[in-house]
Amino acid sequence: MKIDQISLKNFKCHKDLQIDLAKLNILTGSNASGKSSLIQAILLAFKSWHEYDRKMINTNDVYGVNLGIPINIFSEDFDEKNIQLGMSLEGKSNKVVLGLPEEDESEIFFSILNSEEIAVHAGEPNNLKNMQIFFLNAERQGPRVVSSIKDIQSHFVGYMGENTGYIINVMDRRQKLKGVELPRDLKISKLDRFSANCEEWLNMIIPDTELQCNVDMEKNLTTVQFKNAGEFYLPPSTGFGITYVLPIIVQALVASTLENTLLIVENPEAHLHPLSQSRLGKFLALVALNGVQAIIETHSEHVIDGCRIQIAREKMCDGIKLLFFKKVQEKSIYKSIAVREDGDLEEWPEGFFDQKRQDLRELLEMRRCGN
Repeated sequence: MKIDQISLKNFKCHKDLQIDLAKLNILTGSNASGKSSLIQAILLAFKSWHEYDRKMINTNDVYGVNLGIPINIFSEDFDEKNIQLGMSLEGKSNKVVLGLPEEDESEIFFSILNSEEIAVHAGEPNNLKNMQIFFLNAERQGPRVVSSIKDIQSHFVGYMGENTGYIINVMDRRQKLKGVELPRDLKISKLDRFSANCEEWLNMIIPDTELQCNVDMEKNLTTVQFKNAGEFYLPPSTGFGITYVLPIIVQALVASTLENTLLIVENPEAHLHPLSQSRLGKFLALVALNGVQAIIETHSEHVIDGCRIQIAREKMCDGIKLLFFKKVQEKSIYKSIAVREDGDLEEWPEGFFDQKRQDLRELLEMRRCGN
């Protein structure tokens, strides 16, 4: 089960938006062009479906994101008194209609205006309640000597990756007790152990890196250590790149062992060398081709190139959507760029990773002028 279409009305810069999705969906484009707003709309729709019986939704905490007060979430020139979030799952509509509550003291809440309609369809198979969503925020937890085990949710490393060490330990135990299996394409370690495969993928993305994880349940703490051409060190001695990418690897692998999962990652390239960005793109593409629907927001051409290479290698170019956003007269618009069978793009719109070409042209012009 996957989301095949999203429609938004009156949500922030998306006054009237409709997008078809694939297995792997890459959101890119300039800053403040609507990428994060699209992700926030998806998160808000999921939370509304999971909490419809409350008939209200708190916008200050939507899967770890503070969306602000509802009145500011409406499009600036909205002409209707509600926001509509539509998610189609395998052709089945999952609509959420949100409005401002009448009570002034409820200014941080939306009213779920169609809560009764959601209740009628909540027992049907193709709905958002039956999908598991895993969201990793762009602001992930940096290097820590130890991490507290808190706010545990099943199979979830946390919005900032704060429970990554604990989830690795849990998955190793589940593998022994319940026979949890990774898809064949994602099982790259000689050992079946979940943690061994996490380590092998980490080593693939950041070469010569090893992983060691310890959990102390009595003290409610986890310790993760890394080895990179030397001894094992605590995260503060290894930098941000390894710490930022490990939660992505772990969450993606966990999601691949489950059914009906959606993985959303903001800025996976943060603190990574271009080589690692490309390899991470290949990994995420492989995850999407093994049953996990993925939505990736990125400013990295290396991540996109890695995705294109893996998708072309697997001859599954129809499984990727490359969505390029830009702002025109305060309105967000997007262009869907098709990926050919050889991994090349059908077109390169203006503003789509063309800055290097423009900078080289400027340098050439400076040389001609003798500057």
